Amino acid sequence: MASEPMSAEYAKSAKSACKGCMKNIAKGELRIGFVGKANFGTTAWYHYDCIWKNYENLKSIDSSKTTKSIVLGYSDLKEDEKTKLDADLPKYCKEAAEKAVAAAKERPLPMATEYAKSAKSSCKGCSKGIDKGALRVGFTGKANFGATAWYHYDCIWKDNENLKSIDCSKAAEKIIKGYSDLQDKDQDKLEADLLKHCSKPPAEKRKSDASKDGPTAAKKFFECATIRKKFGE
Repeated sequence: MASEPMSAEYAKSAKSACKGCMKNIAKGELRIGFVGKANFGTTAWYHYDCIWKNYENLKSIDSSKTTKSIVLGYSDLKEDEKTKLDADLPKYCKEAAEKAVAAAKERPLPMATEYAKSAKSSCKGCSKGIDKGALRVGFTGKANFGATAWYHYDCIWKDNENLKSIDCSKAAEKIIKGYSDLQDKDQDKLEADLLKHCSKPPAEKRKSDASKDGPTAAKKFFECATIRKKFGE
């Protein structure tokens, strides 16, 4: 296996699919990937613009090294694309590392979403398999050993027991891990369904309302005390 953690080349055919958006990579198009991250230890290929959204793999890349020592096939690229890669690689690797540090300090989000990396997971709702590449949504920490309990997209909205604890008054990215990595159309759909199936916490009582209750309660207490005194109770 190559010592470089990443690889870049011009696609030899149009058969490979991007692991990010799941669409085909055109023949001759520059593709870039993570070595050993696909099935059987092969390279997980991405469109050039899609790979920078994969923070999980980028965070472990040592951006202090030269691009040539990180990316297999770098020397075979066109000069303008080498220049572009030289600028983008350290930028996005540093960004991914910073996000990872920030995430470690934050409280875990209650939900997660992603495009299934394989067809090995089963839906906790209907118990059927979740297809590779399918959008899946889950509750973090609800499966064995604190893992995420994954569901088909349509199945998760039937789990009222877990959904009732989700505070949808927050932005979707504050509730769901991986939300920012989804395609725009899936982000919109997920945000709409969250608002539809989850509930906002009850609003806090306004101070003005509380002050209205205060004198009324005190007045009733005073009236009762006066009556008891009058009748010698």
